[in-house]
Amino acid sequence: MGVIPLAESGVKLMGEGRSAPELGAGRASSDGAGGWILVNARILVGLVGAVSCFSWLFVMLGTSIFIPFADLENAATGIAHLAFLAGCCAMLLVCWKFSDWLSTHRIVQVGLAAVFALVGCVGFSFYELAASWYEVFGFVLGCSFSLTYTLYGEYICLFFRSDIKPYIVGIFAAGVFMCTGILFAGPETSFLFAIIFPAIAIVAYAIAMVLLRIDTVEVVKAKVSDKRSQVVWRSYLATATSGMALGFALGCILSTQNAQSGVFVVIEVALLATCIGLLVDSLHKNIANETATMRLFLPFSAVVVFPILFVQEEIRFVFAVLLLCGAIFPTTCSLSAICRHIVLCDLSAIRAFSFGRLISFGGIALGMVISFAGFSESAIEYFGPTATTLSVILFMALVIFSASFVMTEDNYPDQNRFKQAEVKSETGEDEPVLVAAPGTPIRRIASEQTEPSESPDGDDARLTRPGIFYLKCEAVADRFDLSNRQKEVLVMLAKGRNAEYITEKLVISSHTAKAHIYNIYQKTGVHSRQELMNLVEETEVDLSGSD
Repeated sequence: MGVIPLAESGVKLMGEGRSAPELGAGRASSDGAGGWILVNARILVGLVGAVSCFSWLFVMLGTSIFIPFADLENAATGIAHLAFLAGCCAMLLVCWKFSDWLSTHRIVQVGLAAVFALVGCVGFSFYELAASWYEVFGFVLGCSFSLTYTLYGEYICLFFRSDIKPYIVGIFAAGVFMCTGILFAGPETSFLFAIIFPAIAIVAYAIAMVLLRIDTVEVVKAKVSDKRSQVVWRSYLATATSGMALGFALGCILSTQNAQSGVFVVIEVALLATCIGLLVDSLHKNIANETATMRLFLPFSAVVVFPILFVQEEIRFVFAVLLLCGAIFPTTCSLSAICRHIVLCDLSAIRAFSFGRLISFGGIALGMVISFAGFSESAIEYFGPTATTLSVILFMALVIFSASFVMTEDNYPDQNRFKQAEVKSETGEDEPVLVAAPGTPIRRIASEQTEPSESPDGDDARLTRPGIFYLKCEAVADRFDLSNRQKEVLVMLAKGRNAEYITEKLVISSHTAKAHIYNIYQKTGVHSRQELMNLVEETEVDLSGSD
């Protein structure tokens, strides 16, 4: 078993048919305090791959170490970065368009990602190739990354759906840490480390797919997913704007700094500190949510970028770093928001994730183009200082335009918008019960006029009858010969509670609670809390005398 820090969990919202074979997510308490849970070790294989996937992205976007002697070809490396983004956008569009087919042929997607990665990495390893080839291999690597990226987006939604944001921010922090480490390795070995990330990401997913039987997950068709989706256009505009700011900052840094310089290490350390701060916040108060960060970030970005017009060229990177660190907040929040939306509305993960990330990468590409046009040596030589001025003005104008639309309301739906009913359990505590069926459009769920009897699925009315739940738990306890104490723990686990909650409610030690959980798993033959919840839910009971 592995141990991963988490924070507060929510009501189980995802459809049972979509449940993955293994799940490790949950939170400790309702007050936002962080906690600890046990996660099956097989899930950690996917986490390692996810960290490598994000490290791969950071290397490709934030450095030029994937191109040998990149510092000698500034214009060529800029084209390579843009080609990588073009490949990302093109393949994300393909994943969105053919999501139904790819959802049932994940092994093909993994194979294509491996082939593209091999071609791109081998191509960049030939030092004698002309710089004109950089854009070709950058595009190919972008295609490989997007194929892998969408698979890990689905992986996160499947296995960490109760606490998506802490995991995403944690993966971000680990990825930045890995990138910082390879910069210390020196120019002789940095390229080797850069090509290891794609290999680990692809191989780890292939292993996780086999171990966790991801190919058995029920597929949500594209048409059904699109009907359930409640993402409004403002949220996509916010995602594109934060991506544009990220790309603008990266373009400024790449145009003025060498990837092996001490300044670049400072930049990575600043990013790492930002991600750690986000991780701490997501595990506790979660103040930095998607709406709050966008409302603060948009005016912040304009204030930070404006001084670039007046400061010396040597210190422009300082403001670019501030903008980059600030852009991490809405970027991570929008990523976690789209993943959370996929879970809440039971969407096709590959389809919804690829489209959401397509918008983000399109924004990054736009910001990088604007930045390269204003800060690259070739642009300044051709247009003079006016190029920088026009670049900054255009960026600020786009940010102001976006701010006039995206700061008016909450754009992404979240758990708080789901209508819930408080019912009294047999122990006397209030239990939140989801009234609407999984996948029900959020506007219908949020409507105060929607009553339990109006639920699209007639079976959902049964969820408001807690007696049935306890009958099922009794049946499971009798079937697997659980003790009275184990039956109490079973009831709490089936409600989605974790070890810390059980410890507090039963007034027992943490070690004893985990021992009860382990024994229940052993007797029932399950490997995770989600599987146990499925077992209870699928247990048939005689309801003839329950009314």
